[in-house]
Amino acid sequence: MRTADRAWSLSLREFGFASVLAGVLVFGTIGAGALQTPRARALDFWAFLLVVLAAVTTVALRRRAPVWGLTVAMAVLGVYLLAGYPYGPIQLCMIIAMFEVARQRSLRLSLLACGLAAGAAYAMVAARFSHHLDTPVVLSVAWLGWVVLPWSLGALVHAVTAARERARQELVERVALEERMRIASDVHDIAGHGFALVAMQAGVALLVFDEQPEQARESLEAIQATSAKSLTELRSMLGTFHPDGQGEQDPAKPDEDTADSSDDPDCTGDTGLAGLPELVDQVRAGGLPVELHLQPLATPLADDIDVVAYRVVQESLTNVLRHAGETTADVRIAQQEGELVVQVADHGRATPQQTPRLGRGLTGMRGRVEDVGGTLEAGPREGGGFRVVAHLPLTGYDQ
Repeated sequence: MRTADRAWSLSLREFGFASVLAGVLVFGTIGAGALQTPRARALDFWAFLLVVLAAVTTVALRRRAPVWGLTVAMAVLGVYLLAGYPYGPIQLCMIIAMFEVARQRSLRLSLLACGLAAGAAYAMVAARFSHHLDTPVVLSVAWLGWVVLPWSLGALVHAVTAARERARQELVERVALEERMRIASDVHDIAGHGFALVAMQAGVALLVFDEQPEQARESLEAIQATSAKSLTELRSMLGTFHPDGQGEQDPAKPDEDTADSSDDPDCTGDTGLAGLPELVDQVRAGGLPVELHLQPLATPLADDIDVVAYRVVQESLTNVLRHAGETTADVRIAQQEGELVVQVADHGRATPQQTPRLGRGLTGMRGRVEDVGGTLEAGPREGGGFRVVAHLPLTGYDQ
C-alpha cells in the first residue's frame, strides 16, 4: 500500500510538473512569436502540439530513460526549428533532458550524449538561421546554452551525489566491521573462558577418576555448570540480533539446558564487578589459585565500564589458565584518582625479556578498554609472570 501511495504521489508530481512546463512553453512560444520577424512561420496547431509533446515526453522520460528523453527532445526541437516556427523557449526541454542525462548516467555516456547533442544543436541552428548575419554567435550561444552548461551542472550534481553515496557506503561498511569485531570479541570472551575452564576441569577429572571419584565428580559438575553458563551467555548475546530479541529459540519453549542453568547459582551471575566473586570461584575450581581484592567504590560505575572491567578480568584469567602453567593469580580492583584501576597478575612462565604476543584476546581486550576511553598495559613482570593493568573512567566515555 505504501509503495502504491508513493507511486501515485510521484505520478501526480510528474503530471503537475509536465503541466506547468507545457503551460510555460506555450505562453512563452506565443510571446516569442509576437517578437519574431515576418520570415518566421506563423504559429498553428502543429506548433503547439510539438511544444506540448516536447514538454510531456521530457518530463515522462527524465527519470526512467533520460537518454531517450534527450533523443526525443532533440528530435522535436529539430522538427520545430526546421519547420520555420519562431525561435522560442521550446529548447528548455533539451536543456532539462541534457541535465538529467549528465546527472543520472556515467561520465562516459553523458560525454557521448553531450557530443552528439552538440553536433545536433549545431546542425539545427545552422540550418534554421543560415540567412542570419551573426550565425557564428547564434551557434555559440545555442551550443553553450543548450548543451555545455546543462551538462556541466548535471555532471557536477552526479559527482557530488556519487561522493556522498561512497561516503555513506564506507560508513555502513565501517559500522558493520566494528559490529563484527565486537561480536567476535564477545564470543571470544565467553567461549574462550568457558572452554579454558572446561579443559582444565576435564584434565583434573581424568587424573583423579580412578583414585578420587568424588573429586572427579566435582570436576564434571563444574564442567556442566561452566558449559551451561557459557551457553546461556552466548544465547543472551546472540538473541539481541533477532527481531524479537529471543534469538532462534521459541520463548514459549525454553531450552532445557537454559532452564536448568537458570536455577543453578553457578550458571547465573552479573557480567560486571558484582559477578567477579563467582568468576573467581569458577577459576579456583578449575585448579588455579586466585586472590581477589575488590575495594568498595565511592562512585557508582557506568554500565559499560562495569562490563569492560569484568571482561578484562575474565580474559586475563583465561590467559593465565591457557599459558601461565603452574602459578597463582592476583586480581585487584580499586578506585584511584578518579579512575577505576583493574589489575590481574600471575607468577607464571613469562619473563621480562619476552615480548608479549598480541593475540586476539589481548587485542580485543585493548579495543574494549579504548572504546570506553581507557588505557591498557600488558606485559611481563619484573621477577617473572605477566600483568595486565587497565585504567578506566568511572562515568563512561562519550564518543
